[in-house]
Amino acid sequence: MLIPKYWAQHKQRFESLETSSKSSKQATIKRYGWSDVSQAEALSHAKSRVSEAHNCWLAGEDILRRERREEYNASNGIPIREEIISEHDFPENELSNNSAAVTKLIVTRNSYGAQVANVDNIAIIDVDNKDLLGHLYPEHYSSNGFMPAIPTYQSKPSSKLKIWVFVLVFILIASVIAWLGLSWLWLLAVMFGVTAYLWQQASQRDKARAQKYTDDIASLLPYMTDLIKKRVVNHPTERFRLYQTPAGFRIIATHDTIAPSDELVAEWFEYFHADANYVRLSQIQQCFRARLTAKPWRMSEVENNKLAKDIPAKDFWFGSNNIDVDSSIEQRQDELKARKQWIVDYDRFAQGYRACHYVESFAGREASHQLESVAIKAFVDWHDRACRVDKALPMA
Repeated sequence: MLIPKYWAQHKQRFESLETSSKSSKQATIKRYGWSDVSQAEALSHAKSRVSEAHNCWLAGEDILRRERREEYNASNGIPIREEIISEHDFPENELSNNSAAVTKLIVTRNSYGAQVANVDNIAIIDVDNKDLLGHLYPEHYSSNGFMPAIPTYQSKPSSKLKIWVFVLVFILIASVIAWLGLSWLWLLAVMFGVTAYLWQQASQRDKARAQKYTDDIASLLPYMTDLIKKRVVNHPTERFRLYQTPAGFRIIATHDTIAPSDELVAEWFEYFHADANYVRLSQIQQCFRARLTAKPWRMSEVENNKLAKDIPAKDFWFGSNNIDVDSSIEQRQDELKARKQWIVDYDRFAQGYRACHYVESFAGREASHQLESVAIKAFVDWHDRACRVDKALPMA
């Protein structure tokens, strides 16, 4: 798993004198560095990466000047940067067909403050509702993650905007009639009548769309359960646990351990319509991930202003020995203090929520007779406790 303990960043300005007749070219290059040993080694790594980029620039290559951290390792080759909270090892059952001795688990805190499980060889498949809607109902929902046809309680229906166009037209006509000295009371009556009718029609359409969305969401759980049932019928050695999350589903393969790079994992990702970002992150970082605690913006404490929506000091990795940190010592100390307090408050409030809900287990006829791996069983029990799946709590 690619989860470094220490991070640093280094920025340096360079000049290149091509000829005596031309002015010098300048380039400011910034790179991240990481290490599992120390902060100093992470900074040394950042400086070496700056040096490598500088040599490429001198050679005439078109380089990225300022390296930026991108979510889900968007093809930039930078490991995920999350604070490590704890590490665990789960022993393997001796009867397991997998040669791995242990299952390694690293719990991290992600960019918005939630705790995340990162496990090296127990397959976790993340599925989003939006992807399933796009697959099942392509005529109503796009397949690329955008759902323009889905109304939300916060957005005003676009159809009602047309009503105001009619209102303005009627007012304009009424003004002309009044200017000509004609009777225009009948026009106002027609205007209000048409407006009321159009508003009623728009509201009915919005209610129908909202009801369709509700019905379509409700159809996803039966679809997913049927999908898993068909899978274990055709692959009788496989076993899965299904969970429902606030915006989708989580599936854990429990019949054996497996590496993220295994071709079977890619087959599962495709078959279950796994989230594309999750697939990319799993493959690059070589681990499976599962969020254990609530997303802050789904918590009532954020709405009630008891907890800030964003975790403070997201760049807490970079200390005073990093060149690119401009904050004063006093300001940085205040930010780090605010971050620690936010984490204390968040972890306490998060106990009032569950990350997912356990639905059902599915096993092929051959897998149902196999002994379950000790490591997998231990991880599943740990996962269910951490996610509070059996608690009667709101999902967030």
